[in-house]
Amino acid sequence: MNIKKTGVHLCLSAGLLLPFLGGCKSFTGGSPDWVSNPKSAYPESRYLVAIGAGDTRRAAENSAAANLSRIFEAHIQSDERLLDTTHETTKNIERSTDFTSDVNILSSQTLYNIQHAEAWKDDMGRYHAVAYLERRETAAIYRDKVDEQTTRVNFLLANAENTNDLLKKYATLRAANRHATEADGLLRQLKVIHSPSVAGSTPSYSINKLRKALADTAKKITVLIKVDNDEQNRMTNTLETFITRYGFVVGRPAVLDIGGRISVTDTGERNQGLVFVRYELSLQIKDNHGNTLVAINDKGREAHKSLEQARIRSFRTLENAIKAGGAQRLDTYFDSLID
Repeated sequence: MNIKKTGVHLCLSAGLLLPFLGGCKSFTGGSPDWVSNPKSAYPESRYLVAIGAGDTRRAAENSAAANLSRIFEAHIQSDERLLDTTHETTKNIERSTDFTSDVNILSSQTLYNIQHAEAWKDDMGRYHAVAYLERRETAAIYRDKVDEQTTRVNFLLANAENTNDLLKKYATLRAANRHATEADGLLRQLKVIHSPSVAGSTPSYSINKLRKALADTAKKITVLIKVDNDEQNRMTNTLETFITRYGFVVGRPAVLDIGGRISVTDTGERNQGLVFVRYELSLQIKDNHGNTLVAINDKGREAHKSLEQARIRSFRTLENAIKAGGAQRLDTYFDSLID
């Protein structure tokens, strides 16, 4: 989890009262109460708190912040849902199961307003530190961030509604979905921090309807794929898998045209029992007006003990070039369509 520290450490905040006497100093001696029972110094009704340990104070604070993030993960795991419904008639039993898992949904999220206060050094020279969130103060930060994401989503939805360009509509809904997902993650964190604040911050749009609109639009984007010299359709199959990442389908009339050629040739070089081949890939993704949107080019050499194995290694290298470089370039193109 990406931990972002915002706000001032509690020990430096003039407007807050410290719930302990130790302040920010590090000290030795008997273990302070907060090491074994942090809620004694940081009441649960007001704070979300965790303790960490490390060889340095900074390491202990980082450990405490990581442990604070695990509180969120534990709450998300407990929110895992299994919706199992059964409908029985005189003739049969109909059963449907809808499983949605929220485990680790916050793994890539940022925690805001983490603060540190006390640190204690034990007899072994190991540091122990506190990381906490003040619930109400942090909730206000999260509400503002959710409102910001919601405003962006509503703006993008309005733009998507007003465009007849299929690719731009897809790109706009894609961006709206990204911001809606961010808002949803913030709301899940807010539920852990200060659950009463969630109701007033819930967006007016439906994230499920937004995702459906994106999926429905993606299905309208048909793609024609033609790769010259593609033995056994290896690159064609890779490209078909590639476009499903976006929800597109292979078909006509084509909205997007992916064309190009592949070449894998024996160089004739033999060195230390290895056979060398040269590979080259040239692909273009074009719109239905013939404009090149994305170009994917790669070339180089591979070697193996046999010609066939060297060729196979070349195909794998080219497949990775499509999956990584192609996705990056196409993502950049769609992002460029957003107003």
